[in-house]
Amino acid sequence: MKFRFCFTAAAVLAASMVSQQASASLIVEANYADMNGQSVQLRHKGANSTVDAGLMQFNLRADTDLSALPFDVNGMSVDAFCVEFTQGVRSGWHSYNLVETSQVFSATQSQAIERLYTAYHPVVGDATSNAAFQLALWEIVHETSANWNLRTGDFRVRTGGVVRDLATNWLASLDSIESQFSLYVLTNPLSQNQLVFSGVPLNTPDPVTSVPVPATLGLFGLGALMLFRRRKA
Repeated sequence: MKFRFCFTAAAVLAASMVSQQASASLIVEANYADMNGQSVQLRHKGANSTVDAGLMQFNLRADTDLSALPFDVNGMSVDAFCVEFTQGVRSGWHSYNLVETSQVFSATQSQAIERLYTAYHPVVGDATSNAAFQLALWEIVHETSANWNLRTGDFRVRTGGVVRDLATNWLASLDSIESQFSLYVLTNPLSQNQLVFSGVPLNTPDPVTSVPVPATLGLFGLGALMLFRRRKA
């Protein structure tokens, strides 16, 4: 039986800020537009399936507040990679939470994904590298053994040739890479989670988790400054 869960249609991004709270997430929506990759055969926990592996593009709504997003977008679209190939993508427009990878994955997984992005996001763009990045991401997320190997373990790639070898080489290099980006995941309990393929450099203010200064505190500070100047005069 042939399964094509990852790229059947739909779901990802338009923004609206949740009130001024620490660790607040963005509620986002969007619609599937395109995918560039290739078909591969996988074996996961004893079950075989055929899926499309590659980079997906989602269009944003015209009223999306791009300034609220903690990463860059291409015009009015955003790229993403599938996280849950075993779950289907719901068609149409749906609401997703945009959260940091650390809120979805273990520390080891989150760090590995950030290192993978740091080292190889500059070369992603063609069908081969897109599929390789997707396979490497799935291996990190779904493999439960101590070693990442696309030929053995709970998650295996049965076809792919060059793509599988490329992903294997990338995974083998991760220990020597220092992460330079924070990444985000679009989550929905009824639809496939997506890794947003656009990072923000570390130590950059993050609108998803930053805590705005209360307006009353700002006014108090301004009033104190004016009083100080008046007494000095």
